[in-house]
Amino acid sequence: MKGTKLKKHIPTHIVLSLSAVIMMYPLAFAVLGALISMDDFYHTTFIPWPKEDGFSFVNFSYVFAAGWFFKPLLITLLRFAWSTLFLFITSMLGGYVFSIIRFKGQAAAFAIIMSSMMLPGVALMMPQYIMMAKFPLVGGNNILGQGGSGFIDNPAIFFVTGLFSSYNIFLVRQAFLSIGAEYKEAAEIDGANFFQTVFFIYTPMVKPILAVIILNQFIGIWNDYLFPLMFMGGNSEWQPIGLSIVNLINAYLKPNGVMGRSDYPAVFGISLTMMTPPILVFVLCQKYFISGLTMGGVKG
Repeated sequence: MKGTKLKKHIPTHIVLSLSAVIMMYPLAFAVLGALISMDDFYHTTFIPWPKEDGFSFVNFSYVFAAGWFFKPLLITLLRFAWSTLFLFITSMLGGYVFSIIRFKGQAAAFAIIMSSMMLPGVALMMPQYIMMAKFPLVGGNNILGQGGSGFIDNPAIFFVTGLFSSYNIFLVRQAFLSIGAEYKEAAEIDGANFFQTVFFIYTPMVKPILAVIILNQFIGIWNDYLFPLMFMGGNSEWQPIGLSIVNLINAYLKPNGVMGRSDYPAVFGISLTMMTPPILVFVLCQKYFISGLTMGGVKG
């Protein structure tokens, strides 16, 4: 009863404002912390604020100071372009087959694909590692998968995995269900074959779904740390941006200098700099992203 009276006396806008402040505090702390020197940072308490050295943007430049940055960036973009191309093809074909085409065992096949979404990714990492390490005729392995390292520390691992997504197939299927099979029948009358119907008739009508696929894939590839650590941890020449940035941050977290302190302002600057590309991509694709999720969640 007392809790009910308390809620009535607290205006909604005050509750929302307080919630926004609490949510934004870590980001504000990181931004202000990145703008001051390490000496000033260790003299601040609740909010980082300059004491002697003033504000500076030097902490945001550490990402580009080393020449290694551009190679991991190129590796990441190549991986993103390759995997997105295949995800686009497999998602469109899978969504079309499970929504427009009718065949025996369709429901069972779709249920099997969807069930893979129920398995946590962590539970599959060790079986995937063993499978890639024992892959036949790769990395010195014989036909039985013995004698070598397979795809471990092999750059090809980036281009043979992540080419299929049950979630994307589900989104495309739902979008195609809302469109219906009438366009397929009209396309067949006009002489269009299977691939022409999928990619030239149905695909242009689900452009927001493509935005969802591209955005999710870019953020996933950009932030990917655990997969490269497991499969490419021993090959420093082919480490993408996610793993390289974590290694750079760890270097600044190690106690250094006369006082043996970690350089947290540099860590904040590096982290905020690497947050910028995903944020920009999301802002540019936000309208299509929301439309895609809506389209993929409605069944006609």
